[in-house]
Amino acid sequence: MKTKNLQQADYKGKVILVVDDIKLNYVLVKAILKNTGAEILWAENGYKAIDLVDSKQHLDLILMDYNMPGINGSETARIIRKMNDQLPIISQTAQKSGEQFLNIVRDYDDIIFKPLTPEKLITKIDLHMPH
Repeated sequence: MKTKNLQQADYKGKVILVVDDIKLNYVLVKAILKNTGAEILWAENGYKAIDLVDSKQHLDLILMDYNMPGINGSETARIIRKMNDQLPIISQTAQKSGEQFLNIVRDYDDIIFKPLTPEKLITKIDLHMPH
C-alpha cells in the first residue's frame, strides 16, 4: 500500500472527532491535518463523545485515546457502536500489550501507536475514511 503524504491528503468536507483528555493531543492532530480541509472537533472525554454522536452531529471518523478519566476508550467505543456501527473508530495509544491492548483490538477498527507522526495518521485515516 502506497502511503500518501500530507500534501496529497484531501479530507475537504470530512469531520474528524478527536477524543482525548489531553488537549495537546487534539492540538497535534489539528496541526497535522490543518491543510487537509477536514474539520477537527474535540471531546475531552468519552461522555462528551457519546453526546456528540447522540446529537446526530455529522462525523466521518473518530480518533480516540484509550486511557481517559470517567469512561475509557473501549467502553466509549462500544456505546458509540450501538448508536452508529458505520462510524470508524481508531485508537491512539501507546499500549502494545496486556488487557488494555486486547480491549483496543476488540473495540476499535484500527490502532495508531503513539508517538503520532503525520505518516501514521494519514495512512490510518485513508484506510478508514468513508469516501
